[in-house]
Amino acid sequence: MKKACITAAVLAACLGHAHAQSNVTLYGIADAYVESSRLTGRGAITKVSNGGMQPSRWGIRAIEDLGDGVKATVALESGFALDSGTSLQGGRLFGRQAYVSLSSPRAGEVRLGRQYAPIHYSMAASDVDAFSAFSPVFEMYLFNGDQSRQDNQVSYWTPRIGGFSAAVAAAAGENTAVTNGAATPWVSTGTQQRNVGALLRYQVDKLDASVAYHQGGQKTAAGDVDQRAYNVGASYGFSAFRLAGNYWEHRNELASGATAKTRGLALGVKVPAGAWSFLAQVGRVEDNGVAYLTGAAKADGKTTYFNVGTNYALSKRTDVYLRYAHIKDDNGGYNGRGTAALFGIFGSGNTLPVGGSASSLGVGVRHVF
Repeated sequence: MKKACITAAVLAACLGHAHAQSNVTLYGIADAYVESSRLTGRGAITKVSNGGMQPSRWGIRAIEDLGDGVKATVALESGFALDSGTSLQGGRLFGRQAYVSLSSPRAGEVRLGRQYAPIHYSMAASDVDAFSAFSPVFEMYLFNGDQSRQDNQVSYWTPRIGGFSAAVAAAAGENTAVTNGAATPWVSTGTQQRNVGALLRYQVDKLDASVAYHQGGQKTAAGDVDQRAYNVGASYGFSAFRLAGNYWEHRNELASGATAKTRGLALGVKVPAGAWSFLAQVGRVEDNGVAYLTGAAKADGKTTYFNVGTNYALSKRTDVYLRYAHIKDDNGGYNGRGTAALFGIFGSGNTLPVGGSASSLGVGVRHVF
């Protein structure tokens, strides 16, 4: 009994010490909207959808102060569909993020685990609608999945010096087999290569400007297939509104020597007015007349976007919002990848027909906790 009491006292002391040094936060976003959509060849559909303003998620963040400014951090974040209660990111428990890091104000931060690619931060910061499902920048971002999150990533983040900061990252392929299918018809069947990326960012006062690079691909029986992407973006907060825009380019360099090139440009404005904010956004994506997967010749394609809406803040944590988006295709934009133009709003199972159009009107609620 005496030993048990001593053991309990030691454990209590240890737990008390750990509690004093660590900070654990549970956080999340719950976002759902009612949507009335119309897609050429499919007709009108009204449904409840997940994540109009932001994808729904919950997460745990733990930070321990190790002294002298050095900190250890654990980030675990899980995505879910509020309309159905199912897990996203292929059913992974922590599919959005799962990493551990060490950081200091002087040396920067090293992160290990599943993380966002560096290009994510350049595209998100230059999107006036903050990666809403209706945003053309979000469609560009989802065009190639490795632009978003990567398994097995090691990244280094510099401290901010004179407004400048930078990041570099590498994610091992680990001989993972990849294949195309119903959900991923544009992937070259083979073995995943290493993904690498870099970000340079300048943040001073109301200006946020960045440039980013991404490279990945697959090793196939016919040779290497390389995907490369670039983004240049900026946003500036004027006294009465915020203006943001980006230029994005994606290249799929096939083993045959053909290169499917996609270029996108988006510009948006957001105007705050008390509890209200209003936004408008236009975008245009063009390809170079090369089919993405095969390299075959096609007509030069383009996709145009229009996104307009408003948010009303009921409190610091709860918003209601309205969005209307319209998408128009000419000659099979995105190098014939019809689903790429629609992924944010309609999901990967829907295809925008050549010369077709799509529109969506959504009214939703977002709560942040």
